[in-house]
Amino acid sequence: MNTTPSFRVRRQAAAGALAALVLAGCGTSVAATGPDGNKASPKALSGICAASTQRNGIVHCTELFAGKNPIRLPSDPSRTQRYGAVKRDGSKFHTRGGDLPLSAAVTKQLEAAAADGRGMADKSRTAYANTIYLAVVSRGTVTRIEPVADIEENAVLRAAFAGRAMEGTIGVRTRQGDYASAATLPVRVEFAKSPVRGELTGKITNATRAVRSAKGPCFAPLNRTRANPLVAGFTADIAIQRVPSMHAPFNDELVLKWSSSMSNMGTAYYPSIATLLGGDPLGRTWETILHGTPSAGPSVDLRLVSGGGGTC
Repeated sequence: MNTTPSFRVRRQAAAGALAALVLAGCGTSVAATGPDGNKASPKALSGICAASTQRNGIVHCTELFAGKNPIRLPSDPSRTQRYGAVKRDGSKFHTRGGDLPLSAAVTKQLEAAAADGRGMADKSRTAYANTIYLAVVSRGTVTRIEPVADIEENAVLRAAFAGRAMEGTIGVRTRQGDYASAATLPVRVEFAKSPVRGELTGKITNATRAVRSAKGPCFAPLNRTRANPLVAGFTADIAIQRVPSMHAPFNDELVLKWSSSMSNMGTAYYPSIATLLGGDPLGRTWETILHGTPSAGPSVDLRLVSGGGGTC
């Protein structure tokens, strides 16, 4: 065997290169390196949100900016490398240049999100719900994604709903004790300013008193009618929570929680990370029904409003 110094150097370099390939193939490459080798370092991305730390080698945003641009991405590295996020229901990948389809391989990756060996398969499966990616784009399709930042759940809810109000209708209770969706009463919900552990609490403000609506007229108190829907476990105190992939991959629901065991659900107002990036707009109305047996609780249809809330 040739044991000259130059041969040993070449052999060591080859071994090092092979080790690097093995590490990359096992998914242990540094997340801060973009899909094409361009750097997307945590330091370069730290300015995308108002406050952040580093976690698992990527930026972890704990607080977003106020206003219409809560997340401020840097310029894309190139035309074939673009920052973005998965839209609600996994249909598209939103970038500043528009929405792009996901390749079958990327969709499969997001759906399966293979277990990482730490008992985190369920969280890994829904990681897309909080993640900003650097994507490789080939012929107008996203063919590869690499996580570069994630957004804390409280920060998502705070940016979308904290301190705001919703108005709409709530289904009434029938003489039989169940609930009708055809007959409704007006309802106003006001949310707290700070989410806790991934939930944002709210209160139905016209539960026991008349409240002025955003458009001016008064909403009558719900408890002044026999059809009052707020009985038993259905109280004026509620909470909202995002639940990605509730029943199937990308079945993303925004949940209205009545209690630990009862909740309404609806998809149209689920805020994805793409929503916070200016794409994937919320629906016109958030139509929710009771999870499980819809007629066993009040349906609630809501929309975000500005103004109102004073006592009539």
